[in-house]
Amino acid sequence: MIINKSVQNFKNRLTLIMQGDSVSTFAKKCDMSETVIRDYLSGKTYPSLNRLAAISERCNVSYNWLATGHKLEEIHDTENDNIYSEYVHRIPVYIKQLPTAEEAKTQKYVRGTPPVMNYPVLDGWLGHRGLDSKKLIIYWAKGDLMEPEIKQNNGIIINTDIKEVVDGAIYLLEYEEMTLLRRIRLTLEGWQLLCNNDQCDTISVLRKDFKQYKIIGNVVQIIKDLY
Repeated sequence: MIINKSVQNFKNRLTLIMQGDSVSTFAKKCDMSETVIRDYLSGKTYPSLNRLAAISERCNVSYNWLATGHKLEEIHDTENDNIYSEYVHRIPVYIKQLPTAEEAKTQKYVRGTPPVMNYPVLDGWLGHRGLDSKKLIIYWAKGDLMEPEIKQNNGIIINTDIKEVVDGAIYLLEYEEMTLLRRIRLTLEGWQLLCNNDQCDTISVLRKDFKQYKIIGNVVQIIKDLY
């Protein structure tokens, strides 16, 4: 039984270096099968030393960092100047989907949500997008209302620092006990909450009813094909 936390957290480091690539794309990059990569991401299995070496070489990251989460070696030669060294921020899960510490230890889906209590993002990506890590959360999409753009259990990084509602952007909203992921279209009367499923009706929200809807934040990245 694996009890070393550095080993258990390998899937987080693997997700990080995938940088949004699909499992299929990343598997081809590493010359491995999709099943192998999926098993690594789910924590079902862990890579051998040879496969760790192959992944670190193909992704240009430190072997020691990939295996342990720590950069143990001192790099002096110029050919390794591009080795991964960016600071990693941990993005918390949307509070309504957050498993307890005990639930997270089971490594099983809880209330239909992957057992992930935070999600890693690179400091450079945040700077490029002009985002504050403290204002971000991750939401695991539910249902088929936003397919094919957003599928069941795609990870959605949400920026909660809302200064204004932007026409056409996708937002996470709360209405009474419901959580909604919808594209907002601005109208003279108020909002239209749109989805991609033709079988779902558009929700019209008049300006006088805005206060009934709490906007959690807008979608800034869609993380596909992780599970």
